[in-house]
Amino acid sequence: MATEASLARLLATPVAALFLGSATAVPAAAADEQPCVSDGEYQTLPTGRSVAVERCPDWSPRPDGRIPVYESPHGGTAVGWLDETGPRANWYVCQVSGARQDLGGYWNTWWALTRSDTGAWGWVNEVHFRGGGNGEADGGLAGDCPRSG
Repeated sequence: MATEASLARLLATPVAALFLGSATAVPAAAADEQPCVSDGEYQTLPTGRSVAVERCPDWSPRPDGRIPVYESPHGGTAVGWLDETGPRANWYVCQVSGARQDLGGYWNTWWALTRSDTGAWGWVNEVHFRGGGNGEADGGLAGDCPRSG
């Protein structure tokens, strides 16, 4: 569950505009072999609004298998972790372009909004997503983050 302090930090970042209605265009993916998919699940944003989420196939090269969740799509501090990975282990709300993250021979500049397993909201770089190419947005995840109202 997001604390008041973590909610304030999330909304104080430059990406707060995403909750307030700015849109981000997502280029078409060349060939995302494992896009995110909807299973009809909804989650509640820190603003209180309920939104549809997508289940995305993700992975981690870490020995403990966890994925870091960052405070913004520009990286920075990890605010939490996703403890399990796999074909549909985690859900994500939307995606935006941000800082490049390299991992092994892979890289990406697209980030997906989610809530960590400790309850903190933040961003996962899509270098942790299966199926797409370097620098590609996920072929199934929404490109417009939801409005707050």
